[in-house]
Amino acid sequence: MLIRSASGLRGIAEEHFTPELIDKYISAFISTQNVKSCVIGRDGRHSGKQITQWVTNALQKNGVNVDNCDLATTPTMQIMTEKDNYDGGIVITASHNPSEYNGLKFLQTDGTFLSPEQCEDLFKAVDQNILLDSADLLGVVEEYKAANDEHIHRVLAAKCIDVENIRKKKFKVVIDAVNGAGSFILPMLCKGLGCDVITINCDGNGNFNRVPEPLAENLGSLEQKVLEVGADVGFATDPDGDRLSVVSNKGQAIGEEYSLVLAVKNFINYQKSNVVTNLSTSMMLNNIVAETIRTKIGEAHVVQQMNKLNIPIGGEGNGGVILKEVHLGRDSLVAVSMILSLLSSSNKSISEEIKEIPKYIMIKDMIRVDSKVDFDSLESVFDCDEINKLDGIKFIWPDKWIHIRKSNTEPIIRIFAEASTLEEVEDLINTLKNYLK
Repeated sequence: MLIRSASGLRGIAEEHFTPELIDKYISAFISTQNVKSCVIGRDGRHSGKQITQWVTNALQKNGVNVDNCDLATTPTMQIMTEKDNYDGGIVITASHNPSEYNGLKFLQTDGTFLSPEQCEDLFKAVDQNILLDSADLLGVVEEYKAANDEHIHRVLAAKCIDVENIRKKKFKVVIDAVNGAGSFILPMLCKGLGCDVITINCDGNGNFNRVPEPLAENLGSLEQKVLEVGADVGFATDPDGDRLSVVSNKGQAIGEEYSLVLAVKNFINYQKSNVVTNLSTSMMLNNIVAETIRTKIGEAHVVQQMNKLNIPIGGEGNGGVILKEVHLGRDSLVAVSMILSLLSSSNKSISEEIKEIPKYIMIKDMIRVDSKVDFDSLESVFDCDEINKLDGIKFIWPDKWIHIRKSNTEPIIRIFAEASTLEEVEDLINTLKNYLK
């Protein structure tokens, strides 16, 4: 099934992506966004080079000038789109989906993803089969080779990142980029910060030697390597490099929820601030900042609220950290730099930092569904203090919660639950699943 969402388009590459399909979506993107210049990049998937060529051809024949960054993270593409005033950007990636998938992420001129409304307009244009007439003059295609350097420069210029202090510490770090778009840029960043860098799965060849989503249970090799070399910290990303997970100095994957928490902890040492995040992100943030503003799931919703309320930091519990000063998008390079900055200023290890944060247990589960779930009927499942129906349905108590929503990228119902103990979390999830049987 070809999946459309606010994150763009995803599907199994060999089944769903053809030159004809690409033509439709590129035509719709050009017409709805008035695109005359575009920057493109891809993650490491084997299908990426072919789809990149189809995208390039579709843009070029419609008179659009194209700069190709080749292997590039999604945040790199966001920065390049905004920095050089392109009319739009396209990232060829399926994010954390398995290797057989690929997709298109569409960027507007400020480097942010298309809004949900803009996505609707684009998809409507596709469904109406609106194809543009080939332009009289072909667009010019050029390579863009400086993107990684420019991304790193932008990150290290951020005021809340103490570059010189980080360099003094000479941290030993291990990086696992799942052979995706972060394979080269993340080691470059850390070497620029004076770190002793060890890499695994950083060949950029698209061979996902682990499950691509950087969940704790998928990071066994990184845990082993951190212990083997005596590293201060391990960092893992998803294939397009916008999400970050952390492995502690004790060789323990601490969970992607901590990436935003640690980044925010660093930021408030520099500037007091509230934080914007989604409904499924950990309560840990509530113990760090005065107010945690919650949105629907999805980077676009978090960014919209950050702009509306002029809040400088936000993100999502999937390992996504957004620092407005750098750009309005999740960025693993930002997350790495902010976490290293925190460690350099506190003189504490990752393990020690974690101990200081109130601990909650979170389980992220799912149910595969073939039919529509009536979320209104779920209101009677729990007796809680508050029900939030902004995105699916979330049941909230002072010290626990459970959130149920339909995935935007897969035919599944996602279930998130958090409490002080594992028993409480499992009880919430089992109660829901028993109801849905």
